[in-house]
Amino acid sequence: LLSITLTIGTLSSALYFSTRQGRTKLHHLLEPMYLTFLTTHSGQRIIYDVGPRPSPQSLAKAVLPTGMIGKLVTSLLIDFIGSASYLIPLLGEAFDLTWAPTSMILVGALYDDIMPNLKYVALMEELLPLTDWIPSAMLGWVREFGPGILEEWRGRGQGM
Repeated sequence: LLSITLTIGTLSSALYFSTRQGRTKLHHLLEPMYLTFLTTHSGQRIIYDVGPRPSPQSLAKAVLPTGMIGKLVTSLLIDFIGSASYLIPLLGEAFDLTWAPTSMILVGALYDDIMPNLKYVALMEELLPLTDWIPSAMLGWVREFGPGILEEWRGRGQGM
């Protein structure tokens, strides 16, 4: 049922975006991302043939959010996709084999400055069976933003 839905959605999207109106909407949707990507060092190395090609992690870092809420939503999405493999009884662990490197790249791009080894935890969490329940991306978010949130709460409590 899921594969049928995804196939119909993909074909419908491809058909819509092949029309003039669909291409116009897609252009307006993707143009800000493309222009932002072009202004980054990684984006310029991809588009223009200068220097070595950027790593997947540096590409992800160029397009992923840097704010607290953006990182929260992205972390929740990464952990949700990793845990969603439990919804597919037999194919779930096979999906984890393909999601593990992607998760590692995304977690590394988000939290490598705060916790350099967290990307390896994310990789092992996806590769090892029955460990998908560990919210590795959320651990990085809590490590980065948790102390500031606690300090803010303490400050509010002392002000009363």
